[in-house]
Amino acid sequence: MYARIRKAREDAGYTREKFAELLDVSVSYLAEVERGRTNVSVKTLIKICKVLGLSADYVLFGENREADTLLLEKIHRLDKKYLPLLTDLINDLLALYEKE
Repeated sequence: MYARIRKAREDAGYTREKFAELLDVSVSYLAEVERGRTNVSVKTLIKICKVLGLSADYVLFGENREADTLLLEKIHRLDKKYLPLLTDLINDLLALYEKE
C-alpha cells in the first residue's frame, strides 16, 4: 500500500512537500507513511484517494475492484440468452492469454 501511495504521488507530479500540504499533514508524517513505518488514518486515506484520483481498493489492495463491480453489473444487465456467448468469448480469450 505504501509503495502505491508514493508511486501515485510521484506519477501525479507532486513533491512530498506539496502532497503533504494538500493532505494537511506534516512532511515527516507523509514520509513515514510512504516508508510503511506508520499507519494512515481513514481520514487521510480518503484525502489521498481524492487528491490522487484513486480508489481505496487500489490503494489498499493494489486492485481496482470498482472496475470488477462495473463489469459484473454490465453482465447482469445482459439478456440471459447472451450468457453462453459471453462465456465462450471469455474462455477463448483466456486460452489465447495462456498461450502467450
